[in-house]
Parts: sequence; structure tokens; C-alpha cells
Amino acid sequence: MNMEKFETSLKQEKKSTFLTKGEVLQFSPQEMVDYLNSLDTKGGLEAYLESALEDDEIKANLSYWEKWMKKDQRALLDKIIEQKKEIYPPKSESLPLNLDDKFTEEELKLILSNLEAIQLTFGCSRGCPFCGFDAIKGVREHIPYSQLANLFQKYGGEISKKKPFLYWASEPSDYLSKEGLEDKTYEDVHQLAIRYSFYDPGITTSNVTDKKWMDFMNTRQSDDLETDRRFSVFGMSDERLGELKNRITTSRLEVHNEQKKVNYRTSMFGQQFKHVKGMGKTFEEEEGVEDIPKAGIACVDGILLTPRGLYNMFVVPITKEFPQGVIIIPLEKVTDEPINPGDNLREVMRRSIIEGRYSHEGAIKRGEEFQKYTGEFPKEVSVYTADKKFSLSVDTNGNVLEAKVVKENDKDISEINEANKLTG
Repeated sequence: MNMEKFETSLKQEKKSTFLTKGEVLQFSPQEMVDYLNSLDTKGGLEAYLESALEDDEIKANLSYWEKWMKKDQRALLDKIIEQKKEIYPPKSESLPLNLDDKFTEEELKLILSNLEAIQLTFGCSRGCPFCGFDAIKGVREHIPYSQLANLFQKYGGEISKKKPFLYWASEPSDYLSKEGLEDKTYEDVHQLAIRYSFYDPGITTSNVTDKKWMDFMNTRQSDDLETDRRFSVFGMSDERLGELKNRITTSRLEVHNEQKKVNYRTSMFGQQFKHVKGMGKTFEEEEGVEDIPKAGIACVDGILLTPRGLYNMFVVPITKEFPQGVIIIPLEKVTDEPINPGDNLREVMRRSIIEGRYSHEGAIKRGEEFQKYTGEFPKEVSVYTADKKFSLSVDTNGNVLEAKVVKENDKDISEINEANKLTG
């Protein structure tokens, strides 16, 4: 056997020992890390990643929990993803992630009608150690502006239904997309939302020093629309708070002097809160359950779009299984498979669409030891399959306790039952 055939045979042998996609997607972040470490120890990690990253959902899942990996494992993951992107570069005429090649137009309308957040960049310039969304420090990639323009131009009406904010595990001001000789920034994407979806996206930013960004935050972007914009000041000293307040005042004055409309709904958010360990990756640093916050910073159920994946989200209390306080699963397809009591939401979320909605409100106040989770369980959630809408009752582990059909082929079940009575 020549060397080339030997290496091919060895790769095939290693591949046959890998866990299935379904098994990997059921892992908690720590279980995923343990699996990657075991492969690393056996010398099979690179072969696994080369194979697994051909699959969109595995790529999305590994990327979402990348901060949990060892530094060299993160570097290997990013390198392989970048190499594959060079082979299959993004198409400017497509939607983000080439979603138009994966889903039908009707499926996309349903997906984007429940879109709660668009994470414009993968990685964050801030990389806060206590980030509740486990943002990786340093921007790796972004969604091309041309693809975002295609998304808003074609599906602006659907996107307007949930008015998604344009960040998640990211800093909005980091966004930069080179389009020919022109650079597109966050401000350009913001205008897409205003022009095609008729809403002014809310912003929370940790960038409190860049003057151009501050002026943007303090300027109204539309005569008819206005929304809250927040400078995140968690853990900021009183001295720095005073300096920021002065910069905001100065910026507003300059905006006014330039004959622009001032946005007076810009505020400093988080003065009454403090950073804590125990959510996201810092969960593993806590010694006991009593030290863990009750809720993460995720506050919406629905769909999340990032440069590396399309996800369903469902907010739950923080546990070892769900350390961010959210069940987050890559959406693989939309099927007509029914949902029944006894199913687990993690499997359901791979093939159905979680209805977008504001989920809960919870925060850590200064002087309070623990975060208070204000959601109630069993929790009611609506889920769409290809032809039905289900109303589910779900426990904190994602187990479906009750399931009933409330819509079928866009018709309320009550209307169908009434029609059946008349024809019966």
C-alpha cells in the first residue's frame, strides 16, 4: 500500500470511530469539550474536525461553544473553517450562510418571522471574561454586507415582525465589511433595518471611547423612528461613569450643532448591576450550586443568525447542562414530523422553529447575592413544523410535557373543527 492510500485508509478508520452528529449535538458544552479532549489525546482531533466541519450544524455547534475549548483547539477550529471558506467563498448574491440553498422560500419566511437576533461578527473586540454569551475575544469573521442587504431587501417584512437586535455574542461597533473599494460598517446595516424593515434597532455597546461611534449612538437615524441605545457600564467606577456622562453630553451638543437630530434616549446601562461568575464558561469556576446565578442574560426565545450558524433558542434557568441559561441548537431543517409528550426540545429544535418572543426579565442588582429568575416552569412555547403550529408545555430540562396542535396549514384548529362540524 502506498503512502497516499495508507493515509486515506487511516482517516477512514478514524472517522468510523467518531460519534454521530446526533450524539454530539446532545452534548452539554463540557461534555463536548471532554469529547474533543479525548480525540486530541488519541491524535484524532484534526481528522474529526476536518470531517465534522463539512456539516453546517456541527460547525455551528462547535463554533458557538468555542470559548470552552483549549487555546490550541480553538486555533485549529478557526484554521480549518477559514481554509474551507477559501475553497467555498461566500457568494455576494446569496443570503447569509447560503440559507436560500438550504431552505425553501416559505420556510425562510417562517424562520425570519421569528428572528430575534443577528450576530454580525464572530468574535468580539472586548472579550469580557465574564461574558454571559461566551464571546470569543477578537473578531474572526463577519456576515458580508451584500448578503445582509439581500436578506433585508427580500425578507424585510418578515424580519420586521420581531425587530431583531443586531448583536449577540458580539460588539456592534466591531462590524466592518469590505465591499469593493467601500467599507461598510454597523451604521450601514442599521440603515438596512430602517429602510426595509421599518424599525430602528436597539443597541447595547461596550464601546464608550470612540467618538465617531458615540456620535452615532447620540444621533437619531430616522425622523419617524427612535429607540433606546445603551452604553454598558457594568462594574464601571464612579469616576469613569462621570467621565462617560460628560462625553455623552458633549457628543449630543456636537450632534445638535451639526444640525442633526439628537437621540436623547441614549443611556448608561448597568450602573445598578455588577458582573458575576457562574453563567457561561465561568459556570465551571463555581464550587457549588448555591453560587450559580439563576438566569443568564438571554431574554428571548426564537431564532439567532450568526456568521457561523442558524440557531433555535429557548430560555431556561442556568444549569450544568445549559450554563448560559438557554437551550441553543442549530436548526438543520423544517419537517412535518409531529411533536409529542416525551420528546426533548433539543431534538425538536433541530427540525422545527421556536416562536420568537420576549422570554423573561432578570438581573443582578448591587447588594444582591443571586440573580432572580422570573420565568415560570412548566413553560409554554409555540413551535412551528412544516405544516402545523404546536403549543407545548416544557420543563426546565427541555422535556415536552404536553403538546397540542393549534394551527394546521395556516388555519386555526378551532376553524377546522367548526368546518368539520358543518360538513359532517
